[in-house]
Amino acid sequence: MVCLNRCGFNGAERSRDERSMGGIIETEECGRSLHAYTVQKEPHCGREWNEEMMNRYITGEGPDLSAHQGIVDMKRIRDAGYRMAGLRMGYGRNNVDQQYAANADACYHLGMSVVLYWFSYAYTAEMAAAEAGYAVAQAGKYWKNCPIAFDFEYDSVNYARKNGVDITKQLATDMAIAFLTHVRDAGYLPVLYGNRDYLRNYFDLGRIEAAVGKVYIWYARYNAELSEEEREAADIWQYTSGGRVPGVQGNVDLNWFYADFDKSMDMVPREEKQNINIRNFQAAARADGIRDENGNELTVDGIDGPKTQYVRRQIVLKAQKSGQKYIVGSAGHVVKWWQGRCNEILGHRQAEDGLYGQAARRETFALQKKIGLKEDGIAGYNSIQEVFYY
Repeated sequence: MVCLNRCGFNGAERSRDERSMGGIIETEECGRSLHAYTVQKEPHCGREWNEEMMNRYITGEGPDLSAHQGIVDMKRIRDAGYRMAGLRMGYGRNNVDQQYAANADACYHLGMSVVLYWFSYAYTAEMAAAEAGYAVAQAGKYWKNCPIAFDFEYDSVNYARKNGVDITKQLATDMAIAFLTHVRDAGYLPVLYGNRDYLRNYFDLGRIEAAVGKVYIWYARYNAELSEEEREAADIWQYTSGGRVPGVQGNVDLNWFYADFDKSMDMVPREEKQNINIRNFQAAARADGIRDENGNELTVDGIDGPKTQYVRRQIVLKAQKSGQKYIVGSAGHVVKWWQGRCNEILGHRQAEDGLYGQAARRETFALQKKIGLKEDGIAGYNSIQEVFYY
């Protein structure tokens, strides 16, 4: 690994938290556009090389996702050619990302490679080691071995200052060592996320690698070309925060993967368990006569498989507008199921009469606001998926 501290990484590059993190513990983070490469020299041989030659070094491309992207359609992401993804598992003191379970489950079943990360609010080495424990516990629900990244950024530093701690280079390095050593000892691949400023001014990579061994670098640098030294050192390059990817609403971070993590992905054998919310939905859809793509009734098995997902795509529960008011539109057993889930999640008592009118529309707005969905008063594919697992 080239020592990034000697690569002339001067100045600061923005990263996830600097773009949009406004809170202390509650917030973090933050298609397909090919980054423009100019002709440069190939490392070690001085040959002229172009974009086509460089692509030999890229093993894949993919977004990194958290609750800030809301509910995503991972199958659409994969089918668009993104077979890798970064997933936030959580942040701080065992705060699990609201979308981690859904995102990880989808990647697991779709056979996508992942790089998992924990956003750190540690300001001691002991806290960083504890965060690594939380990260390993979440990773272990799906993978026995995969990359896990220590994500320590500007908001992490600001939080430490508010707790009376100044993050020096020595302390940041000690925390990285504590986190990554725990990850390594648990059988996972240690990854360090950082931009040019952090890899130069906060982390002593020589000391980290002396303590941990091989450490993969997840390098954030936007709107710029990588130098030969940067390209040689980066195992993942987060090259834009403005990516557009099918299956994701709005902008998303996109990454080029240079390291081949596919071989390291060791999945935990999992027995599918019945989800009672899914089972009740399947029974309601079956009672309404909604059939799968082959014209068959849904099997009531409590598993959100391809046939259930197909049925979900056919369902749009909404009220009908009549003049300035909304009246009953959708009706049936699925509407009644939806009303019940709204009541369970919101603690309300709307009538579960199977009629989607003004009241059901109002309750749907309230539910969508509560769980961070697009607020449109319509219960479709994403809203139904979310209440399966909420």
